[in-house]
Amino acid sequence: MRISISSVLLLLFSLSVNAEQSYQAPLVTESLLLDIASGDITVAVGERGHVLIKKGGGEFTQVTVPTQATLTAVTLVGSHIWAVGHDAVILHSADGGQQWQLQMTQPELERPFLDVLFLDAQHGIAIGAYGLFYRTNDGGASWTNERHAELLNPYDLEYLEEIRKEDEDFYQQELDSILPHLNRIARGADNSLLMAGEAGLLAMSHDNGHSWQRLESEYTGSFFDFVQLDSGLLVAAGLRGNIFVSEQGEQWDYLQTCSTATLNSILTGADKLSFIGNNGVVVKATLPLSTSVFDPYANPGNCEPAMGVTVTQTDSKSALLNAVSSDGKTLVTAADGIHTLSLD
Repeated sequence: MRISISSVLLLLFSLSVNAEQSYQAPLVTESLLLDIASGDITVAVGERGHVLIKKGGGEFTQVTVPTQATLTAVTLVGSHIWAVGHDAVILHSADGGQQWQLQMTQPELERPFLDVLFLDAQHGIAIGAYGLFYRTNDGGASWTNERHAELLNPYDLEYLEEIRKEDEDFYQQELDSILPHLNRIARGADNSLLMAGEAGLLAMSHDNGHSWQRLESEYTGSFFDFVQLDSGLLVAAGLRGNIFVSEQGEQWDYLQTCSTATLNSILTGADKLSFIGNNGVVVKATLPLSTSVFDPYANPGNCEPAMGVTVTQTDSKSALLNAVSSDGKTLVTAADGIHTLSLD
């Protein structure tokens, strides 16, 4: 039996397309899930292109998307869903997750997106490793690359400005290589945007992210979440359990927890804050926060948590990554799937 060349090419094309579909995992709700968002529906994303959707009081079910790249973040605007991840992937669904399209993929960059935020259905920002920053003004039909040198610390910025006087091309190359990882972008108060990242990066924007003001906390470790409370108080958390608090973004105080587990996400409440992190650690702090001056050389053996701070650990001790409130429950994405967490 002879097979035509066109039939072979069609078969190869079909296999190639199928290879790009997300893997349908039988235990997907127990797999590594990295982010979760909730609105009219709840969406969780994670490894191997896993996307799970829950409607109302139903169960999470996996949907098929056109990638097997690990997805790191997801956001919702009405029925629109955007998910981003490794290989600089950006996925979009306009119908609540029934149909998906690949808006961007650039594996040659070797840089993952780590977070995504949409201000409305048209205007969005995706950020990631080594200063990766893309913007869309048309719902993701097109994305524009931006580089924000103002996110660098003052010493690196001074170094770059000296280079720029001599060689613009070399300046652009250096800028591309020394920008920090951008871990989180979020809404602040008064239409501001907040950014948290590597090497002590905390920044604020008052023009939808077109320009940024770096806030100096005198801490050089990585931050993984950054929020602004209704009172205007700024709270940042990250590596080795460090939590910093500021009224205006100028003077930063420290919230002592006596825990060194990295904190990945901050959950705000009416009278308390909750922080979730590695090793199943959950830190709860009542408002107003009882802060102190940061002492990087303090003896850990003499540590006492600040007033109103409690530290617990989940039974699984699995890394807790992000959380949302849905149907009166707190749903948490973790290294071993989705947990329901009590924050009372």
